[in-house]
Amino acid sequence: VLHNEDHFENHGTSWGCLVLLYVFVQLSRAIVVGLLFPVLQYFGYGLDWKESVILVWSGLRGAVALSLSLSVKIRILNYTRYEMLNKACEAFGDLGDDEELGPVDWPTVKKYIMCLSDLDGGPEHPHNISENEDFLHTMNIRDIRVRLLNGVQAAYWGMLEEGRITQGTAILLMQSVDEAMDLVSEEPLCDWKGLKAHVHFPSYYRLLQISRIPQRLVTYFTVERLETACYICAAFLRAHRIARRQLHEFIGQSEIASIVIGESNAGGEEARKFLEDVRISFPQVLRVVKTKQVTYSILKHISEYVQNLQKVGLLEEKEMFHLDDAVQTDLKRLLRNPPLVKMPKIKDLLSVHPMLGALPSTVRSPLEGSIKEETKIRGVALYKEGSKANGIWLISIGVIKWASKGLSNRHSLHPTFSHGSTLGLYEVLVGKPYICDMITESFVHCFFIERAKILSLVRSDPAVED
Repeated sequence: VLHNEDHFENHGTSWGCLVLLYVFVQLSRAIVVGLLFPVLQYFGYGLDWKESVILVWSGLRGAVALSLSLSVKIRILNYTRYEMLNKACEAFGDLGDDEELGPVDWPTVKKYIMCLSDLDGGPEHPHNISENEDFLHTMNIRDIRVRLLNGVQAAYWGMLEEGRITQGTAILLMQSVDEAMDLVSEEPLCDWKGLKAHVHFPSYYRLLQISRIPQRLVTYFTVERLETACYICAAFLRAHRIARRQLHEFIGQSEIASIVIGESNAGGEEARKFLEDVRISFPQVLRVVKTKQVTYSILKHISEYVQNLQKVGLLEEKEMFHLDDAVQTDLKRLLRNPPLVKMPKIKDLLSVHPMLGALPSTVRSPLEGSIKEETKIRGVALYKEGSKANGIWLISIGVIKWASKGLSNRHSLHPTFSHGSTLGLYEVLVGKPYICDMITESFVHCFFIERAKILSLVRSDPAVED
């Protein structure tokens, strides 16, 4: 019927037969799904009535995709079996001969390893596909993304057990992996997207440096959030590094694996930049985070060492409990009273700045009252080349980079300016526009003094200009 082009023109009733056939197929599917619905509802992942309707309508449309997916899995399984054989040979090399029992021959041992007995020829890399199998390329990429994300999630569990991350941080990290799992077929690795909202410098940092605010409030709103962001970034980078190494050791050289590993590296760029900003702006936060991790790991290592001494018979059970109780007490103390970060106050930051420190106290005191405190994130311009010099900037925390269209960078010995720098003073004193752009290279905490205040200070005491 289908090969006869004139059939439907000459026999109009055939259209009705096709419609009836379609209805009959749908009814048969509905009957089958309806009969099996009670069973499908309680086995596997479960099935609700909405999913059963989709199952009736879709029919076998997923059969082709399922067969392709299974072919990818079979390639991985076959490749893994050859890797298992290599590991078995390595283990035999370590265990095949000893002083007490002597040697053993490999063929005899291999007869009892039936799971590896039918391997013929050499291993075939799962990503080696022929020209007529290009459709497997996309499925292989999706498969490797899933495997790498599984490795990342396993690394998070390991870090939670080691005490590198807290339970709350682990939940955020696990959720980001779950969200990325749902999108592996649509876009590159995107587990970092779910974490970006938790990784930033608090915009209210300036307000929390007021001396009247209790230190505990400062610690809660600023330090703890920075610490959490550092934990997230460090755990993200470490987990991806572990997963990339394990994937490379398992798959070896592969174009598909290289693509996914490249996606993993690209996803960690923002985390690296954030940790670098914190290292420049708030090194004390990273020191506290590392101190917590190292202290926890050392105490866990000591506890395992003491318990192992009891297992091998070198310590009695009571002696082990006595020593381990002391270690557990230190662990609880660390969790209850962890090391705290002391954020510097405005007064302390101003007192250590070289420019203000060089001024006499009689001049510095009235000037401090007119100073405006500001914070800038990475990539923000303090001022632009050619704009009016309306004041000077005192850099307290962070790094500034200069750029100019008229000047060459090679003429400068210092392309960047860090804490303690004074910017714009020359232009203010000589009355010229700013000679270059000043752009933040990290989170920057700085102070601004208006041009009028500087000039009035110079007029009142000419010696101050020197």
